[in-house]
Amino acid sequence: MHTYRSFLLLSYALYDEYGYSQHLIAVLFVAGFGSSMVFGSFIGGMADACGRRKFVILFAVIYALSCVTKHFKNFHILMLGRLLGGVATSLLFSVFDSWLIRAHADAGIKSYLSKSFSAAAYGNSLVAIGAGLVANKAANSNKLLPFFGTSESNSDVAIDGGAESEDLFYTGGYLNPFDIALVALILCGCLAATQWEENYGDSKTDNKNESNDGHGKELPWYGALKNAYTTTVRSRDIFLCGAVSSVFEGSMYIFVFMWTPALKGLT
Repeated sequence: MHTYRSFLLLSYALYDEYGYSQHLIAVLFVAGFGSSMVFGSFIGGMADACGRRKFVILFAVIYALSCVTKHFKNFHILMLGRLLGGVATSLLFSVFDSWLIRAHADAGIKSYLSKSFSAAAYGNSLVAIGAGLVANKAANSNKLLPFFGTSESNSDVAIDGGAESEDLFYTGGYLNPFDIALVALILCGCLAATQWEENYGDSKTDNKNESNDGHGKELPWYGALKNAYTTTVRSRDIFLCGAVSSVFEGSMYIFVFMWTPALKGLT
């Protein structure tokens, strides 16, 4: 998760390097957050019904495509990348934890779940620090240049406060960290496909067993969303926890968006 926020910072720097105005960059960011908000409301239920391992692989594919779009200095392609990134973010914050919890339950080791999450949180912090150092080194290793040219100056056409260049495809500079992430995502998808077992939510497993006995009925893919909403409304603690998390994440995204222009203002 910390690594994800670092890549948001890199995204801003990349869009700024492409010559887009702060307004257009804000539009790109809001599109990504909006995509995550919309798809996050039901994609977890779809993963429960269709299989969480499948959706982890889908996460790797979608996020890899989002990384590829960063190479194109075209607002519409970058917008598509942000929308794909929003979908992938919803998967990142749902299916991995859900798969881990179910895997512990199926293996009969739920007592070790807290230790697993502690190790994951600790490892996440270490990976985020390492990824930040590697990304910074990679971003500064060479300059952002068009793939079919060597000149840094290109004929740009202003579009609503942004810039569209005659050169469409770029490499180097702030794109290097996204290329490294692309390799990591391919590795993630391959490991999930070959090493993970498939598991489902209760609506796909427990209710299916009841149906085989002539009792109960399998819940639709949105059943988990409905149950989550009911639980949140009825439980004050869960509601407050969600509210606090929303406020914290909101402040973090404001920090991510304002970090780069604030630093540039000091230089």
